[in-house]
Amino acid sequence: MAERLKSDGKASDAASADERRSAFIRDLVHDLSTPLTPIAGYLTLLRGERMGPLTPQQRKAVETMAGAVLRLTRIVENLSDLASLQSGPSAIRAGPVHPDDLAEAAASEMRAAVLDARLHLEVRTAGGGEMMGDARKLGQALTSVLQNAVKFSPHGGEVLLEVSRDAEVVRFSVYDQGPGISAAEAADLFEPFQRSARPEELRRPGSGLGLPVASRIAAAHGGRVTVESPPHTQPASGSHDFNGSKFVIELPLRSPAEAPPPPPPAPAHASR
Repeated sequence: MAERLKSDGKASDAASADERRSAFIRDLVHDLSTPLTPIAGYLTLLRGERMGPLTPQQRKAVETMAGAVLRLTRIVENLSDLASLQSGPSAIRAGPVHPDDLAEAAASEMRAAVLDARLHLEVRTAGGGEMMGDARKLGQALTSVLQNAVKFSPHGGEVLLEVSRDAEVVRFSVYDQGPGISAAEAADLFEPFQRSARPEELRRPGSGLGLPVASRIAAAHGGRVTVESPPHTQPASGSHDFNGSKFVIELPLRSPAEAPPPPPPAPAHASR
């Protein structure tokens, strides 16, 4: 009995610590979002030249600021998702979404980073119909995995985003030609705020949130994120070898027609 009480006490302490961490993250997200929102709004006005025409030098400065705001926004979204997903799948707002559209949108968001790194990014879509999922969160997960591949790829390298599907699952596979991941690093890869201890990787910017949040988003959809380094298999077609890493987001393929109906609304209560 004493051992059981001790175990229950430890579990309660752990749950309390998790809740305090989630509350801290929610407060941090609020404090970061408050100044970020007007900055993003004014940058939109500047980019659209609604406050006057821009010289080429001014446009370059505005685009640089917009890129920085986008990166900060992504960090804030990752923090927000990390906190909300602690409560489980209830944080998911599922609706019809097309896997190919998710892939194309993620690749489009990464275009500037791909150009800066002098990489070539190829997207191979699968066709087929829609699935059920939270479009924003799935897009966030896919962009995070793709961002990881771009960040660790050598200049002039190749990155491949391949969508495949069968009767039960859809897979987003991201191949790169980077330095790869050791077995020791892979063990902590999906833990928040963990980063590689290799000196050359510590110099690369990163919050240590992208892959952990991607993994939790996949899990909330009943799926998973896996990594192979080096890849066990190469893409079915293509002239490039990918000897770095292969990340796969695997999700259950449930069509909108097969999705369970939403829960009925709570009965109305008469006011006193």
